Amino acid sequence: MEGQGTSVTDSLRLDAIRSLGLDAVPDRDLFSRITLLASTMLGCPIALLSVVEQERQWFLGRTGTDLAETPIEDSFCAVCIQSEQPMLIADARVDPRLADNALVTGAPFIRSYLGVPIRSDGGLLLGALCCIAPEPEAFRPEQIAPLAMLAELAEQSITLHARTRALSTANAALRQQSRIFRQAERAANVGSWRVDIPGWQLSWSDQVYAINGMPPGRMPSVAESLGLYEPADQDMVRKGLEAAVADGAPFSFETTIHRPDGEPRRIRVVGERVDDDGEPECVAGIILDCTEEHLRNVALKRAAERDRLTGLYNRASFDRRLAEAMQRAGEQPVTIALLDLDGFKDVNDTLGHLVGDRVLETIAGQLQLRTATGVFLARWGGDEFALLFPARMTLADVTAFLDELIAELGDMPPLGNTMLRIGATCGVARMDTAAGSEEIMRRADLALYRGKEQGRGAVVCWDEQIEARQCERQHAITRLGCALNSGRAIAAYQPIVELATGRVVAVEALLRLRDEDGTIIAASEIFSALLDPELSRRVSRVMLDQVVADGPAILALFGAETRIAINLSDADLRRGDFVKHLIDVIDDSLLRPHNIAIEVTETMLLDAGGQLRQSLAMLDECGFTICLDDFGTGFSSLTHLRDFPINKVKIDRDFIAAIGQDHQARLIIQAIVQMGHSLGLQVVVEGVETEEQETFLRAIGCRHVQGYRYGRPMLLDAVQARFGARGHARRLRA
Repeated sequence: MEGQGTSVTDSLRLDAIRSLGLDAVPDRDLFSRITLLASTMLGCPIALLSVVEQERQWFLGRTGTDLAETPIEDSFCAVCIQSEQPMLIADARVDPRLADNALVTGAPFIRSYLGVPIRSDGGLLLGALCCIAPEPEAFRPEQIAPLAMLAELAEQSITLHARTRALSTANAALRQQSRIFRQAERAANVGSWRVDIPGWQLSWSDQVYAINGMPPGRMPSVAESLGLYEPADQDMVRKGLEAAVADGAPFSFETTIHRPDGEPRRIRVVGERVDDDGEPECVAGIILDCTEEHLRNVALKRAAERDRLTGLYNRASFDRRLAEAMQRAGEQPVTIALLDLDGFKDVNDTLGHLVGDRVLETIAGQLQLRTATGVFLARWGGDEFALLFPARMTLADVTAFLDELIAELGDMPPLGNTMLRIGATCGVARMDTAAGSEEIMRRADLALYRGKEQGRGAVVCWDEQIEARQCERQHAITRLGCALNSGRAIAAYQPIVELATGRVVAVEALLRLRDEDGTIIAASEIFSALLDPELSRRVSRVMLDQVVADGPAILALFGAETRIAINLSDADLRRGDFVKHLIDVIDDSLLRPHNIAIEVTETMLLDAGGQLRQSLAMLDECGFTICLDDFGTGFSSLTHLRDFPINKVKIDRDFIAAIGQDHQARLIIQAIVQMGHSLGLQVVVEGVETEEQETFLRAIGCRHVQGYRYGRPMLLDAVQARFGARGHARRLRA
């Protein structure tokens, strides 16, 4: 074999040696006993059972030497198996193949050799059983037969080892598969079960015990296992088993079991009948513990149906419930309400969104506690909630319930150290004719909007008047939007006069629209459109640009200290970017902050906080005059004069109009004028139209007036035409 390449046969032989795993034989004494027997029978000092590999030979059994292996080039047995028959060497020293062998020239100084090839069960050569002697001619040809018998014994032993090893490997694989199966059961939380039909005997895998929270051991009866299921499901499980036995019908179901310690687990059970030779043998299947999956599905369903913050139903859930109710609207009435929190935006602006979230959670909890049975409550979005009432509740019942609810919200104490309070306004709609859910929601939203207009804290039900008002508003929005888009929104100026001198000391910039036919339209005709925040912001920017453009001419006409008043909306002041824009525009113009008065209404200050409060403080700090318009109407509060940087107040025109018939109106005007002056505020009375009114105001010490008696709102060219020629220092008349 030395010096030759590895043939295909030799490769197969080497593969056979490796597959037999002879080097892993745990007990080689058996093979050493065979070599001892060979040594005794042939009367030689050394006997070996060799395994010949590609680079070496090693000894599976040995007698008379401690040699464990040799290089392949020193192997007598390699020469033997190359011949594929017994080999007898009388004297190695004279054999040209072996004369220079290291085992001949050195220990153990082999002279005589007798070897018989050893084959595998498949006939492949593995090695040889050989006898060795240090003297020549120690073996005779007749000794080949007994050595061959021992070689056959060795082959049988190797075959036995191979079969034992294969069986052990198979058993190990079976055990491994069993372990893998059990691990798979544990990993997937799936267990197998079986009910033998003849004896109705139940058997479980270990994982079924684990799923049921029971230690492996005693096998419960079918009746006992049924007791683990929900009482309402036990009959279903029993019928499923019986149907499988009777009809061979497979079954599957999902239910809840209760472990002995009371812990509930969600399981999915699948089973079918197994037949043997056409006869029912058993019902077998699996049990899957799907508790985590079930909880995830419940959580996903809740996330899909519930508002994350408040835990109430969400808008999508309300939409579905309302759509179902509206399908029956022709049979029974549908009533809904939209409840919007008053003042909540200022909570966010002043105290932050985290506090705002806590407020929403608290109010949602209170709404849940107070909500009557059968009322479907949801968070509609932001600070708005929606309620769907049962058909049995009349409209009077609904409004009474909502009135109580709003009153309770109004009784909530101020938040923290602030004076901020949370209230609510409700819009209600009721329909008893078939329609889409969008229509009833639209009506409720209109009613809510009307409630906000009326002063908040009210419950308003939709009616035809609200619908008509909405149509007017939409018309006004369209009209104003078109005017803004086509550059037909302009400023008119009404003078504010100092009574003592008749001098114009200020003008108020008022919105006017130039209609397509050239007609000038007053803001009162499209006032409802100005309640739209987006349009309101657009108007404010247009008016600011016009004032900046007209301002130098007005100052040239009335003096450098003249103030131009601009009306800003709640939407303007609640956006810091607009206030910054206003300041930047004035800084870049020929006007100065002291030339600009910012007029705000008391309604805007009701829920003032956060950004609106900061905006007013910023404007005051920059030198703008803050004027409180329409003072004395609706929501007047002296705390506004204390809490906000107010420099000027304007008394509403309704008071001066009533002084001829209402003595109380005279007293109110006098009190406000005196109070304003004592607080260092400039006071302007609006709506002055007659000499009688002017005389009264002079008598009570009023210093500044505004009204038709001194000039109607005029475009800039009209102002210049009227006051430029006559001189603005003269006493003015309408």
